Amino acid sequence: MKLCLLHSKPILLTLLPRQVFTFCLLYEIDKGKASPLHPYFLHLPRSYSILAAFGELETQALQVDYAIWAAQKAVTKAKYEWEQAFTLMKELKLKPPLLTFRAWIWATGTVQIIARDKIPQTSGNICYLCKHFLVR
Repeated sequence: MKLCLLHSKPILLTLLPRQVFTFCLLYEIDKGKASPLHPYFLHLPRSYSILAAFGELETQALQVDYAIWAAQKAVTKAKYEWEQAFTLMKELKLKPPLLTFRAWIWATGTVQIIARDKIPQTSGNICYLCKHFLVR
């Protein structure tokens, strides 16, 4: 019998589609070699140059006030989205390295690349995720 996390974990319904996809990516990576996507995950970049990943040094190097503000806002927004999903990630017992903000930023960058290149932003993504990632 398969269990759909969307039905058993109502918190997923309160997250934005982007957050659900980011969570699903981390959830699938947590499966390790048991995931059919494991070979694909091995070829993903280890970091991304997205604003949310900027540290203080990179942010200050932007020099323009508006650019600095945008980078700080991106980090604040990413932390807020991570905190919203953290309870679910902890409840599902993801490995500690996958619970970190750094892992969330990496997964967010991966999702942005996937969304930009391959998956249109539609409500159909939730059905796709439920079918392929959230059913275990």
